[in-house]
Amino acid sequence: MTAPRRRELARLARLAGLAAGLLLAGCVAPISLDGPAVAELPAPVPDWIGLRVSEADDGRRVELPVGDSVAVTLKVPSGAGLGWVLVGQPPTLAQTGRYSGPVWPPDAPGSAVTPRPLWQVFVFEARAPGEGEVVLELDGAGLGTRPRRLAVRIAVVPAR
Repeated sequence: MTAPRRRELARLARLAGLAAGLLLAGCVAPISLDGPAVAELPAPVPDWIGLRVSEADDGRRVELPVGDSVAVTLKVPSGAGLGWVLVGQPPTLAQTGRYSGPVWPPDAPGSAVTPRPLWQVFVFEARAPGEGEVVLELDGAGLGTRPRRLAVRIAVVPAR
């Protein structure tokens, strides 16, 4: 083999190694669940639920016709290993569902990242006219803080 041919093969081998390294770096790079892509992920609320409340609605009063449903959407602090717990609901509402997720940022399935929910959603159906509070708490013991609390007053009104 001639010297120019060996140099050409060595150059091609270096380029192939560089390309393989870049490809592998893209495949195994850690994915942050706290980046901007995660902030844009929506809460997993079924489309048929019209009324949605969140922590921004803490202390507010909302009206819900009998037979309709409300979804309470709550962010889960990343890495905390904690979740929201229902601590009170009026007898006029029945909890009919509970969802969590999305567990992956976009394009991340199959990566080395451990999945965890970013949202918790509690769904309630209005069963009878009346008024009361839905109260949820996030235990702050693992965060070294007081528990976070959400209380939304829901007035169930006759169906229209």
